Amino acid sequence: MLIIDIEASGLDPDHSYPIEIGVYNTEEPDTSLSFLIRPHADWSHWDEVAEEIHGIERAELFRDGIEPELACDQLNLYINQHAGNSNCVISDAPDFDFMWLRRLFRTTQQRMQFKLAGIDSVLNPSRQALIFSELEKQQMPHRALADAGSLVKY
Repeated sequence: MLIIDIEASGLDPDHSYPIEIGVYNTEEPDTSLSFLIRPHADWSHWDEVAEEIHGIERAELFRDGIEPELACDQLNLYINQHAGNSNCVISDAPDFDFMWLRRLFRTTQQRMQFKLAGIDSVLNPSRQALIFSELEKQQMPHRALADAGSLVKY
């Protein structure tokens, strides 16, 4: 199973954008995928409260991030190679994560070649409640791959 988590520049649905993506591979954790994304020229919104949560500085994105086009290519390739027949990734926040993925793929005019499903599609409600309770106890900063991987710990 592949679990995705996305950190963003903020929570504003009209102006925020993805800045880090982590895809945790529950079958082969050492092959998990994680990268920072260099902001596209049209992406300027930055929320300092969000920065406090994820601990990623905007300058770090320009220094260490990959271009949005390469981010789309890597996601499509990795998920197609590792998701099996489902061609699907699991998210604990599918509405937000889909919003960030849509922003990324629309900006680059590429097609998202995989599906996103909520964690409720693989876990019963009591297990979900336990996981969300444990996640609330986590210390900041929240990073994408660590957050995705933490969903299988509990």
